[in-house]
Amino acid sequence: MLRICVIFSLFIAAINAAGEFTVLNRPKAISFKGNDALESQYVGDVLYASLGNAVIGDSNWSGLTINDPFNLAKGVIVVHVQGLGHVTTAGNVKSYELTGSSTDASLNALAAELEAANEPVCDINFEQFDDGVQAWKSCFGDFEAPAAKPSKHLNPTLHSADKQFLQEVGFVNSAADHLAEMAKPSNVLLLRVSVDGVAKAHGEKSVAVDEANKLLSAAIGRLLAASQKSSDSVLFVQTTEKDIAVSRAKREAVPPNTSSNPFNLAVYYNSDYPVIFNIILWFMVVFGLSLLAICYAIAAMDPGRDSIIYRMTSTRIKKDN
Repeated sequence: MLRICVIFSLFIAAINAAGEFTVLNRPKAISFKGNDALESQYVGDVLYASLGNAVIGDSNWSGLTINDPFNLAKGVIVVHVQGLGHVTTAGNVKSYELTGSSTDASLNALAAELEAANEPVCDINFEQFDDGVQAWKSCFGDFEAPAAKPSKHLNPTLHSADKQFLQEVGFVNSAADHLAEMAKPSNVLLLRVSVDGVAKAHGEKSVAVDEANKLLSAAIGRLLAASQKSSDSVLFVQTTEKDIAVSRAKREAVPPNTSSNPFNLAVYYNSDYPVIFNIILWFMVVFGLSLLAICYAIAAMDPGRDSIIYRMTSTRIKKDN
């Protein structure tokens, strides 16, 4: 059992996610302190609590501090970036390490909880691009959102992933332009963009991914400036998530010891190993067959009055005449 638990723990540790929870702007009523890592499944709880709502959970994260419970954040803007572990930010920001890969699920739970409480929320997820575009138009209006200009290494005519990413950045820029006159005024705005396609098309460490990072950083900064212009009581958070799979690229065989083992033979553990193995094996075989025979004999036994079963279970004592 212990061996299974250890293997399971190693498997979980082998596939994890690297990300950041970065606070770009906060109202004076709340503050973020410390450097403790935040589990991604509690991102929604942190945002929900910043709006003054009670949170039911078992998180022990102490990064959020409420200074004034009567003047909490009037709105929350979250930009979630999938496929990058870090997005370049400027200014005085506070970042925390995100562990796990449940940020999307946590944001989904946050949106569902707000909708259940009849609180307006705009959840725009470009993972399903067409659905994301429709969600954007329902929140901001039926405007044309021009795509971001292609850079030196992002080629929308050659890679469809580049084209979609530039369109997503264009929607973020247009959200900044129309933030003050939203068609669906909401207290919570969730924007989710992805760089996974660009990373798969060009490579995770390519210059194209670096340029995508810069374009996205500029778009987020533009949205941040628009939010600060509209209100000083908006909590602006940027989250990132990048899946990392730790795997072996090839089988690494142990080189043979040519001096003492020239033929690279398997190690022979002990001379008593075959004897012990045969004793245990045949004992289990004989024990299993004996148990089967005993069970069959008991099942086929006649429960008459002359049997031992009757003698041991009868409540009447037989009298000799």
